[in-house]
Amino acid sequence: MNVYQTLHTKKYRGKKIPPMVWFIVLGILVLCVLGIILWNLFASKIEYETIKPTRGDIKSSISASGSLSPVNEVEIGSVISGLVLEVLVDENDEVKQGQVLARINPESINQQIAKFEAQLHSAQAQLRASEQTLADKKWNYDRLKELYKATNGASPSLLELQTAKTNYTSARSDVDIKRASIIEIQTSIESAKIDLKNSEIISPVDGIVLTRSVEVGQSVAASFQAPTLFKVAENLEEMQLYASISEADIGKVKEGQEVIFTVDAYPDKNFHAKVNRVNFGSGDGSNSSSNTSSNTSTIITYRAKIEVDNKSLLLRPDMSATADIIIAKAQNALLVPSSALYFDLNKALQKAGIKKNDSALNPMVAPSRPRPPKAQINIKQKHQSKSGTLWILKNGTPESVEVEIGITDGAHTQILSGIDEQTQVITKIKAQ
Repeated sequence: MNVYQTLHTKKYRGKKIPPMVWFIVLGILVLCVLGIILWNLFASKIEYETIKPTRGDIKSSISASGSLSPVNEVEIGSVISGLVLEVLVDENDEVKQGQVLARINPESINQQIAKFEAQLHSAQAQLRASEQTLADKKWNYDRLKELYKATNGASPSLLELQTAKTNYTSARSDVDIKRASIIEIQTSIESAKIDLKNSEIISPVDGIVLTRSVEVGQSVAASFQAPTLFKVAENLEEMQLYASISEADIGKVKEGQEVIFTVDAYPDKNFHAKVNRVNFGSGDGSNSSSNTSSNTSTIITYRAKIEVDNKSLLLRPDMSATADIIIAKAQNALLVPSSALYFDLNKALQKAGIKKNDSALNPMVAPSRPRPPKAQINIKQKHQSKSGTLWILKNGTPESVEVEIGITDGAHTQILSGIDEQTQVITKIKAQ
């Protein structure tokens, strides 16, 4: 029975309806209208942001950093001390093998050679005198020995014969000493001549002078360690990048993998190279050409040698490089944003303040089955597939599906199975 029928019951038929009744009826109508308005204003309405998977190429990589160096960089120093007399080349000059780069004043060396040669002449003269004395002593000893045999020991006496023998032996030893002294002096002369030759700093290779660390008049001291005067790169068209790779990633790096790197000098240009060698040992990393890894505190990094083609000569030694080593790639892969694999509808609803029973108020929100435990997704694991969960919109109803994950580049992830290109993948919700 509606309000109108109630007002026209027998109790009020033919009678005037009291104003209070009209106020009550009007109040009920107002409350109904307000209830409908408030219902429409505050009832939960949910909109889903969805995307469809796309097809494309994807590369999975790990990051590494390092510095560039020539394939063969030679440090040229001096093994003798002295004042620099001439410097014949400068930085960026091309040099040939055997070319003189600088000269150290050889005056002191020439003086040593002259001194040793004088000693040699004196020793040779002494040797000749000793050889003559030896000949005399030998003749005297031989004569006395023959006479002693001829006289059956009567003359000379045995003492005289023994004395002659002793003198002869001493003279022979003196000659041997003089000869050894001459050899020693000759060795000193040869050593001084080597120093004289080393007073000319010569390039051992064809190449380009990278650095020059010497000036005319500079004093070179080579007493404890040979100072480096020049650095010469044999060929700048071929360079190498020694990249430091973290302990967690080193197992994924293999010889022959593609490398894309950038340098600060050309931030918008990508350079391409390949991994040439992955080192095994550990070291302090102080020498880029020999040590294979570095250990700083608890962080361990290993070194990989990367060959770089530098025919354009854009790259220079000691430039810092940031590299991406491509460890996996796929063409025409089914891709979704990686963030979709981390989206959880239940948590999103809870964060938006929407209770589960609100779905009864809005037919667009249907209860979903419990989501299976989320797979541990390792963004850097590319060699074996992983499982994950996506929320999709099917016939207007959200539901979770388990998918097989391939490689990822961080922004997008390859989906191997579980959905197709027409699937609407939920990435976000909007509660109104």
